[in-house]
Amino acid sequence: MITRTAFHLDCNPVIPECGFACSKCIQEIETTLTSKDGVSKVYMEGEAEEAKLIVEHDPAIATVDKLIEDFKMLPSFYVGFFIPTVITA
Repeated sequence: MITRTAFHLDCNPVIPECGFACSKCIQEIETTLTSKDGVSKVYMEGEAEEAKLIVEHDPAIATVDKLIEDFKMLPSFYVGFFIPTVITA
């Protein structure tokens, strides 16, 4: 069963000018996560401060906790700069 989980990745405390709009970061996140077992799709939704990253995944294989750990290793050129949180409706 595929689940759709929304994440907010806050990088502004470390990189204030970022605003999570850098296509280099977004591309690396999409490429890295879609290569993980259990992840079928990764995409951005919304604009600027309202933007969220959507991950479509099989929670039995790619758990939310595992995805959060993966986010903490991204982007490779600023490892550990993203502070990931799950957005709940």
